[in-house]
Amino acid sequence: MSDQEKIAIVSLLIEMANADGRIAYEEMITFNLICQRLKIDHNSFVVAHGLNCEHAINVLKTMSDTKKLQLAKLMVDIIDSDNQVDDSEIALLNHACREIGIDKLLK
Repeated sequence: MSDQEKIAIVSLLIEMANADGRIAYEEMITFNLICQRLKIDHNSFVVAHGLNCEHAINVLKTMSDTKKLQLAKLMVDIIDSDNQVDDSEIALLNHACREIGIDKLLK
């Protein structure tokens, strides 16, 4: 993945973790593990944190289908991590999947 894609992914995952208005400890653990796997450094995290969610989605639209499916798994990992699925998390997941084109890959 390119640095730009990684930053956009992290930005979207931050939105996902905060979709229900709170970030649970388990979501932080999962998020940190994902950041480690993606080799996100502090500067990239700061950029991702300040990135507009819709801009991140626009960046992610151009990824390969394989990367898009990996992103879907990461978003679900964040949602599932605290064992509490909120309607706002599902709404963001559906919106991101539609806009990025993941929904078409799952049909």
